[in-house]
Amino acid sequence: MLLLYQTLLQGNAQEHSAALVGTVRLEAGPPLPGMVIRIAGTQLGTVTDEHGHYGIEGISPGKHTVSCNALGYAPQIKEVNFISGRSVSLDFYMAETAQQLGEVTVMGKTESTLLRESSKAVTVVDTKEAKLQTADLGEVLNTVSGVNVRRSGGLGSENRFSLNGLTDDQIRFMLDGIPLDIMGYSSGIANVPVNLIERAEIYKGVVPVDLGADALGGAVNLVSNGSSNHGKGAVSYQVGSFGTHRLSLEAQRKTNAKGFFVRGSGYYDHAKNNYLVDVEIVGDGGKLHDATVPRFHDSYQSYGLRGTVGLADQKWADEISLEVFANHTARDIQNNNVMSIVYGEVTSRNTNQGALLRYRKEIAGHLRINFASGYTYDRVNFVDTSRYIYTWTGDVVREADGTPRERSPGELGQATDRLIWDHVTYARLGMEYQLGANHLLRASSAPTYVSRSGDERWDEENETIDPLHEINTLFTWINGLEHRFNSADEKLENSFFVKHYFQAVRAEEPTSTLEVTRTMDRESNNFGIGTSLRFHLHPRWMLKASYEWATRLPRSGEIFGNGRLILPNLSLKPERSHNANLAVHFSSSLDAHGPWKLSLNGFLRGTDQLILLLGNNEVFSYQNVFAARSLGVEFNGSWQSSNKRLQVTANTTVQEFRNRSPKGDFGPYAGDRIPNRPYFFIHNSVGYHFPELFTHAGNLHLFLKNRYVHAFYKGWESVGLKKFKAIIPAQFIQHAGATYQMPVKGLKTSLTAEVHNLTNSEVYDFFGVQKPGRAFYLKLTTSF
Repeated sequence: MLLLYQTLLQGNAQEHSAALVGTVRLEAGPPLPGMVIRIAGTQLGTVTDEHGHYGIEGISPGKHTVSCNALGYAPQIKEVNFISGRSVSLDFYMAETAQQLGEVTVMGKTESTLLRESSKAVTVVDTKEAKLQTADLGEVLNTVSGVNVRRSGGLGSENRFSLNGLTDDQIRFMLDGIPLDIMGYSSGIANVPVNLIERAEIYKGVVPVDLGADALGGAVNLVSNGSSNHGKGAVSYQVGSFGTHRLSLEAQRKTNAKGFFVRGSGYYDHAKNNYLVDVEIVGDGGKLHDATVPRFHDSYQSYGLRGTVGLADQKWADEISLEVFANHTARDIQNNNVMSIVYGEVTSRNTNQGALLRYRKEIAGHLRINFASGYTYDRVNFVDTSRYIYTWTGDVVREADGTPRERSPGELGQATDRLIWDHVTYARLGMEYQLGANHLLRASSAPTYVSRSGDERWDEENETIDPLHEINTLFTWINGLEHRFNSADEKLENSFFVKHYFQAVRAEEPTSTLEVTRTMDRESNNFGIGTSLRFHLHPRWMLKASYEWATRLPRSGEIFGNGRLILPNLSLKPERSHNANLAVHFSSSLDAHGPWKLSLNGFLRGTDQLILLLGNNEVFSYQNVFAARSLGVEFNGSWQSSNKRLQVTANTTVQEFRNRSPKGDFGPYAGDRIPNRPYFFIHNSVGYHFPELFTHAGNLHLFLKNRYVHAFYKGWESVGLKKFKAIIPAQFIQHAGATYQMPVKGLKTSLTAEVHNLTNSEVYDFFGVQKPGRAFYLKLTTSF
């Protein structure tokens, strides 16, 4: 790997000259585009790209003065000794200043800052520090107010993402504006490698038109590490408790002056997840007794590759690229959803491949076109055919004569060797037209076509009807039109948009005659509107308000079922919601002693036709059920010492998500909290930097993170006596660690040691399902 890095670095340097590469960032961390880099006494210079990267070639050997300048930042000057045929890595960390030009104050702002200060109801999480630490993406997102990521175990386990009370498919997950499952990450957002992500944008309740998505409670858009005008790359390796190994790597290079570029990335995750759990096991005489045992059938493995080739800066395209990818995930399943039954051979496998074509062009400075289209093949295999009974110790239950005890096949109750495959075709067209200096018109159109089929291989020897054999199709088409106004003084920004949601379902259902099928079709049309407002009351005070009448269309798995326990329901209606946010933000002045930021956000989610999985012990189906309302408040605060060494952040969320159905099956529970969902949680972190430790370029960062989740009921709170209710207990978890950074042979290198669940607390996100105890991890990260 080092040989690959050195080759890429040396490829940027001419044979008898030197090269300079690096990144320019704000002291707080975000990259800075548009910064001017110059070599004093020469004509050599460049400007950083949108990700803060720069590169200069053809530098004569010897000592040179390198400067970094831009309006709004204090200039920096550094002396560098260049050696023939070598490439030098030099990073700048800039401090913001206000520079007065006549009556205009110019301040440099990053892309993340511009998004935060827009009218959108969005929280932006930069992953600079997270890439160096051992937390996965689920834990990173868990630090955001209003977000709660619950897990059923360790790495790779099933997870439930909640945003302001709404969960799972009610939230849309995207990667660079494309649905996450279409991009190959169908195992969930928490398992996306954090080192391949530059930032996460969490849109709360009100989803921008340009994402082209239907969502009930918001969206999460992951932005991958973007393109660069020079070669760059990174590799990270993590090892830790419970057999955990995580590897990620990426590299990219612009190969010539004609704009041809290549990018590639890959990852590998593996975990045994053999952490200790407290259970009851059968002892002598058949009596149950408490025991602490390691999990034995909970391993997780996932790997993937992604490659991109493209052209940039052409007359007919600002950028055009073709991306191909392949991913595989394998997960063992240890127990049922309350850890009362043990499984020893149940497994799930998921494989997908796909390709995505992108095109971007700006015409005459007024019209911008952004087009993407792709295809994904997704294949899921679920196997449950064992005839044996397992215990928590991993042993097979045996008869009196010592032979393994057998039962009918299927540890979950009914044997299955089920294959389901989806063919997904997706497109998204986005257009922007600048109507003068203060008005922007934006339109988007995003059609998706899913064809689903499958095969139940366990019963294929019998002449029985297999509902998976039939081809079911689902077509959705989301269109949106938005007008944005931004006042000349930039104090006021307002957006108003309309959306249209179309869905067409075509399903084939087998009849008692094997050669005959019955076709059923359904269509739905829905409209939505929304608006958002941002107003600067004062240079340090900002007010935001937003609203959307949102729609979430049923997914293919909800409509078509899984061919076994989950039955199809072609009559499912879309979920609807009135979503509103009102927030106020305060930032102290830059020259204050210890700058700090505060924000307070109130939110309302008035939902109807919520979709839940209902049934008995034998069969289930997704149904439209009750109406509900989520009302809550989020608070965020951060402070940094004047010497930039100490940082403190904290946020808390209180939400009341209650049933509002006046009649029907859930009418008796009107006014109750929606069960099995957290309603109060807190997160805070403290970090301290030791600059120039051990070496001039060395930096040590110590950090401590805390999270508290209040106890909540599994069932309806008005049913039964309080002392007999099933409850998920309160949890208070601490993570602590240290990261040391220093350059090694021109490469930016860091080593992190971290402890998760510092106090080794018993932690539960779901009733009866125990999460890992104390865990130790090491992570090595290198980049250039």
